[in-house]
Amino acid sequence: MTDPVPRSVKSVKSRLDTINQSEDFGKRPANVSKVQSHFLVPSDKLDKVTRRVIAPYAQIERKGLKEEEVKEGTYLDINRFNVFLEDTVDLESLLYETANVLKTITNSSGVFLYIVNKLKNEIVLMTQNTKNPERHEVNIPIEEGKIIAAHVAATKTYLHVEDVQRDRRFSEGLKWIDAKVALCMPVVKPDGDCYAVLELYRNYPEAYDHNIVYTVISVSCWAGAAVHQAQERVTLQRTAHLNQELRALLHNYFCDLASLDTMLTDMLAVIKSFVGAMRSSFFIIDKENVSGNLLADMWDDGWGTERSTIPRKKMRVNLSQEMTPAGLVAKTGESINVRDAYKDPRFSKEIDPTTGTVVRSCLVAPIMDKKGVIGVVQLTNKINSQPFSVEDEVIFEVFTSYCSLIIHFNNMQQQKIYHENLNKVYNDLMNLHLSPCRHDMDEIMETNGIILPPNNFKSYNYHISEGSKEDMPGLVCHMFVETFADKKFERESLADFTLTILSCYRNNPYHNAEHAFCFTHTMFLILTNNNGYFDFVETAALMLSGLCHDLDHPGYNNNFLSLCKHPLALMYRSSMLEYHHYFLAKKVIEDKKLLINVPIADRERILEEMKYDILCTDLAIYFQVRAQLTPLVAECCFDWTDNTHRSLLKGILMTTSDLSGCCKPFGVSKAIAESVYEEFYKQGDKERRMGYTPLSMMDRRRSINQPAEQIQFLSVVVLPCLLLLQNIFPNTAQLTENCRKTQEAWHEEIEIRGQKLWRQDDSIGSASRTRLMLKADSDIN
Repeated sequence: MTDPVPRSVKSVKSRLDTINQSEDFGKRPANVSKVQSHFLVPSDKLDKVTRRVIAPYAQIERKGLKEEEVKEGTYLDINRFNVFLEDTVDLESLLYETANVLKTITNSSGVFLYIVNKLKNEIVLMTQNTKNPERHEVNIPIEEGKIIAAHVAATKTYLHVEDVQRDRRFSEGLKWIDAKVALCMPVVKPDGDCYAVLELYRNYPEAYDHNIVYTVISVSCWAGAAVHQAQERVTLQRTAHLNQELRALLHNYFCDLASLDTMLTDMLAVIKSFVGAMRSSFFIIDKENVSGNLLADMWDDGWGTERSTIPRKKMRVNLSQEMTPAGLVAKTGESINVRDAYKDPRFSKEIDPTTGTVVRSCLVAPIMDKKGVIGVVQLTNKINSQPFSVEDEVIFEVFTSYCSLIIHFNNMQQQKIYHENLNKVYNDLMNLHLSPCRHDMDEIMETNGIILPPNNFKSYNYHISEGSKEDMPGLVCHMFVETFADKKFERESLADFTLTILSCYRNNPYHNAEHAFCFTHTMFLILTNNNGYFDFVETAALMLSGLCHDLDHPGYNNNFLSLCKHPLALMYRSSMLEYHHYFLAKKVIEDKKLLINVPIADRERILEEMKYDILCTDLAIYFQVRAQLTPLVAECCFDWTDNTHRSLLKGILMTTSDLSGCCKPFGVSKAIAESVYEEFYKQGDKERRMGYTPLSMMDRRRSINQPAEQIQFLSVVVLPCLLLLQNIFPNTAQLTENCRKTQEAWHEEIEIRGQKLWRQDDSIGSASRTRLMLKADSDIN
């Protein structure tokens, strides 16, 4: 019987559909208009570069091109579609090429491309050499009413100016050239942000027709969608990479493979690299601080040029002394993105006193729990001298979510350390109070740890009430020495252990040291009268379990503990008391070094056996054990070599010893039953005060039913257990005989009281007959 306890697959369907549609166009009738939609463009106006660039946005009309003449990469290069699937996409270069394509198909004299800089609220003129990061930038402030491109960037609405020089709305016109006609188109992403502005112009006075305007609008819309998709994809890829890196770090930390200092330093280095910051800092707020100041422990990864991997933890910092970004976030609980610290009125100093850093820009986020801010993370100064972008904020948000796990885990670790040390303090205090009185130890050691038992000690009829309860420790030592021939237990350790265990029992009416002694005595007699059936480990476990099986019993059952949500009920799912008894027994055995002379392997086996044995004293488990053992005994299939069968028998041994008070002479068993009822009624009184109706056996108002309840208990619980044991150990028949005599005595008790055994069916029948007689009498009258 066992113990009860690369990257995602990308879809190019839409692009392949575009290819297929362009291939099918050559099969269409000749009378189809050359430009039916913004996807169709006459091929005679396109060169090779134009065809390649326009492919992501438009379908191509294919005149006079035979199917067998199509060569990969010469007309529609599929690699051009894959540019949107790459990790790094030069969107500005792509847009510049797109602008030149539109210049060709619209018969424009020229085209300007402006990229919007939201941080500076400017548009930047793009030049042909887009791949040169050091190219000269020409900036125009975004505003309405002066320059056409700046106006379009501000309003996000296209303009078709048919006479640039005479249009009074724009005093500076196109800014760079004196053109006659202009078509200025914003490239707006789906989220509403204007990414760029396309400005087509003609030096001759011919306005753009409706079809051209429609085509440019369509291409601009697709360009905005493509830009948004490319940016989102890159952000997602970076976020996924960041997730992967941080998960690996967290795994090492949670598995105790890395210290908190190393963990935080590594995480700060990761986010600093991902975002391109020069410095990263991590603050854990001290929530236990009672000084009134906002104190925190700060970890700092240092400057981006530093190569040292040594974790750096600074002294505690006071975030409430100076108005710093980290202090502001800690107080408000709101993230901030300081784009220019020099112009921000919230911060008066150029140098952050907490980090010693000259702050140009910073990104700071709080780490929250349900009680408020528990930490702050700060990134300072981007390497490219630019402010932190919206994309940086998205990636930083992922990082802070992992930081919250770190802080919560760290707080749990601190709580764990605190309670571990608190338990050590309580353990020392408990050991002080559990140490037996020196007088008692001296007294019991005067007789070398044991005393001579009375003459009837080896009879099942014996009970400690016949002698002096002060003799219990000596008699327990005698039983252990008698059972194990003094080979494994030192007498002084045994005496110390016994005195400690007996003192751990509470002064309950029934679940007290006297009951533990009665249990141990019965187990002692069964084992010594049937010597050789169990090995040393099993025997030691049964004897120790008997003495310890009800340690610190509170006088209430498991159901009551669950009802009142006792701490034990919150610690264990079932058999709460039994698990508690085993825990204390294991602790005292280890503290007293009782098994110091036993090999380690046997020591571990004894404790495992004890756990099973003590759990078997739960009557809920007893019924399960009985149900499994009964057919084995009835069919004569019990096998001593089968460990499962042996475990079932040990479970019955524990229940038999636990209920052996019912197998004493009636005077003793009746006194024991009265103690049980006294304990039951105490629980029932509490349940009634809590608003519950107590069970019959725990209801003081039904005390008249005690004899009948005892008869039923003996019949249903005790006798079947004794008969099972008697079939395996016939020399335990005296227990069964005493139990039957006790049952008969309870019958006599009922007769003496002049009462009849209460039966539910008879009572219901009598009540029914009474109602019928009353009804008949009323009918007669």
